[in-house]
Amino acid sequence: MIMKKYKLLFLACLTLLSSCDDFLEREPLDFVSPDNYLENENQAEKLLNGVYECLMNHTANARLFPIHIATMTDDAFDPQPWHDTTEWPRGQGNANSAMPRLKWEQDYKGIARANVFINNVASTKFSSKNLPRYIGEAKFLRAWYYTDLITFFGDVPLVLEPGDLNNSKPHRTPKDQVVAQILKDLEDAIASLPIEYSEDELGRITKGAAMGLKSRVLLYQGDWTNAAKAAKDVMDLNLYTLFPDYQGLFLEVNERAASCEIMMRRCYTPKIDPSYLYYPLGEWPAFAPTKQLADSYYMNDGLPISKSSKYDPQNPHMNRDPRFAASLFYPGCQYLNFMIKAPDPEISKDSIQIPSWLLNSTGYRSKKHFDGTLTNSEDEGRDTYFMRYAEILLNYAEALNESEGPVKAVYDAIDALRDRAHTKRLSEAMPNLSKDAMRIEIRNERRVELAFEGLRWADIRRWKIGEEVMVDAKGLDNTKLKAGMYPGDGKGETKDWKYVTITVDQRQFNPKRDYLWPIPQNEMDANENMVQNPGY
Repeated sequence: MIMKKYKLLFLACLTLLSSCDDFLEREPLDFVSPDNYLENENQAEKLLNGVYECLMNHTANARLFPIHIATMTDDAFDPQPWHDTTEWPRGQGNANSAMPRLKWEQDYKGIARANVFINNVASTKFSSKNLPRYIGEAKFLRAWYYTDLITFFGDVPLVLEPGDLNNSKPHRTPKDQVVAQILKDLEDAIASLPIEYSEDELGRITKGAAMGLKSRVLLYQGDWTNAAKAAKDVMDLNLYTLFPDYQGLFLEVNERAASCEIMMRRCYTPKIDPSYLYYPLGEWPAFAPTKQLADSYYMNDGLPISKSSKYDPQNPHMNRDPRFAASLFYPGCQYLNFMIKAPDPEISKDSIQIPSWLLNSTGYRSKKHFDGTLTNSEDEGRDTYFMRYAEILLNYAEALNESEGPVKAVYDAIDALRDRAHTKRLSEAMPNLSKDAMRIEIRNERRVELAFEGLRWADIRRWKIGEEVMVDAKGLDNTKLKAGMYPGDGKGETKDWKYVTITVDQRQFNPKRDYLWPIPQNEMDANENMVQNPGY
């Protein structure tokens, strides 16, 4: 079925369907065919833009964006049962589910378009100094899509040419071979891509992004020595730094200034490219962070809540790592000019009337992807970030700890993130950690720093911790928070305000099945050479 789509995709990408003029019996002047489609640079750029387009699925119900992927992990819960994301943490997903099909189709569409571009650009009828760069961009994107596929499905068909209808039933290629091709494409991309672009080309793939993806791929494969080197190569570019304001990093007003940290993004285009990261406060309750995630944020003394003397269960949200308040709305927190609290019987005296579901089913909402300064979803919106320099520091810390142990450079990488967050350094809070203990700290640091950015799903699976963390999702009982003021004055719980933990979603994880998604059933039906993943 994959290969059957290639010619159709070729035509969709490269031709404008037109009928012949019976009277004149001549081809329309604006007809584009495989024989003339690469006659100028503008056509080549349009083709390449089609490869980029597959980075995000524009189907609103696809739920394939980074923030949606989080609801299939221990970080968040989707309380709306008609969404396909709810199936997977409950162990109910199957080969007929929409999520695997959409992911498979989205990535292979991007691969098909990349293959058409890469394999035909050599026959261009024009010369341009930009052609090597264009090929580098296409190879990066092909590597990106294949990385996505092997992360979710394991072994997948490796297809590198546009193909034909005579080769429509490929076998699954061993994952190691796919990884080898991914790395080859990335090396080619690194060699041909520029360090940066002009402002009007923001969002195109750079050399740094290709180097960053290389570090991610090697990390995911457990190639610790090479992963550490790849991450260090990015650091040694001396091109990227951490944006000084963690919360401000995710606000539209700072998108251009944040380019010092953002290594790969999809730019929001008003009225054309809808922003799936624009949610005014009070909209879209389908994303509820879990109490497990809330509890994973340390105290501002650099220690977990289980070890810190500063943690007060009656005032659980006080004295936390500042990334906690930057990433989560929690009961009683201040935002703009109102306080978030469960609704009182009386009309709120705050500037807006707070909807009854504001605190969501868990008591928490994501602040990281809210921008209260935006008012019009058609004209305003946030860029989508796919890779940040913070991830590179975390890649480096994890890989170096695994290959050499908790050396000073490991501490330095984590300390840089904590310095930006204005919280206690790891080297001061927990000096002299063992390799195993440092692994725990790096994993937690990765969780809170990169929350809701689409990486937790892959981390759970490569660390093989699904059985440990994919347990029932917890939240706060909002019925206990309806009256009285938030006890943020340090007085703790009151008779009207109690922090009571409840189960909001019953989950299960089958280690024999759930570390991979199933091959979509429509692919299985169309190709007798396709072998299904175990358990489906």
